[in-house]
Amino acid sequence: MGELAGDNYDSPEAQVARDNVITTPPDGKVETDVPNVFADGERNGIPVFKVTKDEFYQNMNYGRKRLRFKSGTATADYMSKTNYKRPFWIENQEDGYVRKVK
Repeated sequence: MGELAGDNYDSPEAQVARDNVITTPPDGKVETDVPNVFADGERNGIPVFKVTKDEFYQNMNYGRKRLRFKSGTATADYMSKTNYKRPFWIENQEDGYVRKVK
């Protein structure tokens, strides 16, 4: 077998260090309890994420057992990194309605 070569390989220690880097929140964002995930606000100590009107209302369909958000968004990252167990708020960007998740 050939050996691994190239600049793309990181040692396990380097991967952990890269994943655990905590940066300062961008302007207007609030730091959450998950590293590198920033919310748009905070309400009663729980993060608030702004979502589109479609995302807000599609997750209110009767019988929907799992919430769905666009991948790569802060809301989706927060849900997956907390194993879908911590509460958070979602806010409709257009009309400001707020809903608690969990």
